[in-house]
Amino acid sequence: MEKTYTDEFLLNVSNFGILGYSVEKIIDLTDPPDVEQFRIDFSTPGTLVYKSYRKGKTTGEYSLDKDLFDKATKGHDSLSNTLLYERVNKKRIDNKISENFGT
Repeated sequence: MEKTYTDEFLLNVSNFGILGYSVEKIIDLTDPPDVEQFRIDFSTPGTLVYKSYRKGKTTGEYSLDKDLFDKATKGHDSLSNTLLYERVNKKRIDNKISENFGT
C-alpha cells in the first residue's frame, strides 16, 4: 500500500527528478522513514512518488531541450544545434527500445 508523503517531500522528489538522480541517491538525500516502501512507490506507476519523479524528470529534459533549441535557433550556436540533434536522436532510439522491449 502506498505510503502518504508530504507535499514538501514530493516536491523534493520532483526536484531530484529534474536532476535525474537515481532512487538510491534520493533515498540518501531524503532518508524516507520506510526505505523499502519508498522503493516500491518509486517504481510503481500511478503512485504520487512515481508521478512526482517522472514530472521532474520530464521537466528537466524539456528545460534542457528548450534551452538548446533557443540557443541553436535564435543564437545560431552550432554547438547547441549539434547537442540538440544528438539528444533528439538518442530519444528516438530510446523510445524505439522502450516500445520494442518495454524498458
